[in-house]
Amino acid sequence: MRKSAVAAAIAPVLIAGGLVTAALVTHEDPQAGACEPTGAAVSVSGVPAGPVAGWSGEQLVNAALIMEAGEALGIDARGQVIGVMTAMGESSLTVVDHGDAVGPDSRGLFQQRANGAWGSYEDRMDPTISATNFYEALLEVDGWETLPPTIAAHRTQRNADPYHYVRWWDDAVEVAAALTGAQVTGVAAGTGHLPCTGAAPVLRAVTGDWTTPTEGPLTSGFGNRNSPTGGGVRLHAGLDLAPGCDAPIVAASAGVVVRAGASSGYGNLVVVDHGGGVLTRYAHMEDEDLLAVVGQQVVAGQQIARVGTKGDSTGCHLHFEVYLDGAPTDPLTFLAEHGTDLR
Repeated sequence: MRKSAVAAAIAPVLIAGGLVTAALVTHEDPQAGACEPTGAAVSVSGVPAGPVAGWSGEQLVNAALIMEAGEALGIDARGQVIGVMTAMGESSLTVVDHGDAVGPDSRGLFQQRANGAWGSYEDRMDPTISATNFYEALLEVDGWETLPPTIAAHRTQRNADPYHYVRWWDDAVEVAAALTGAQVTGVAAGTGHLPCTGAAPVLRAVTGDWTTPTEGPLTSGFGNRNSPTGGGVRLHAGLDLAPGCDAPIVAASAGVVVRAGASSGYGNLVVVDHGGGVLTRYAHMEDEDLLAVVGQQVVAGQQIARVGTKGDSTGCHLHFEVYLDGAPTDPLTFLAEHGTDLR
């Protein structure tokens, strides 16, 4: 959500089972500009003599050739970094003349198969040609420019694990900056799993295993109430916090994202599985404010979204739920029992 000014009015917030009041205000978020366009391709200015993020010598030369192949095709800077990240994950930036158990015929920087799609053996072993073929395949991936980098690489390479490449994104960002002589616009460390890569999400300092999912006043609690839509008494299965539009939403504890996307009256819903039958649920984010993907490992205090007002809502707020063994429980009580006071 993007709002240019703070609204003077107070807006009622309609959520499943309750009506609360929240000020429609904005909140500064360092990740808010992360979706700005990356811009044109960047040029390699030279290959550093020393190691960069643990990569050196021939590895940096190969990274430069990958960047140059992308520039020749007009691939933007983000795409160039995706290419470097992919080759890191496939071959450690070395021209490998062997495959593995899954692909014994794989060769080169991108471990391209001998299936006719990637050219001849000589093509696959040539850094520039293999990188060019990688980028041409990337361009065929529908919507690659707005996919998380690891997903864009996965759909190009068809790797078994969609998140395989995330661990190399930060290194690729650093190597690209060293090769170009400047920080590359539109790519930041910590964003290899995100659609928007221009700025790293918030990571709040946390003491203990649990934390509050966002800052701001508690505007509605857990329990039965008369539905404002005339449906009688219904359970408001969570609580509402209203810090303002675009405020960071963070994971309340470590876990795995098991859902992230559209969900009827919730607008958008992120669900984190913490193990032991505990789930936390975060609702009402705008589409562009989802900062987590299914399968992602998160830690307590790691940003997963921004506060919005999508779905059954007329003002910016976070609707937050805690489920124990499949049933909703009062988040206020649960968090208090785990050392976190939301009041």
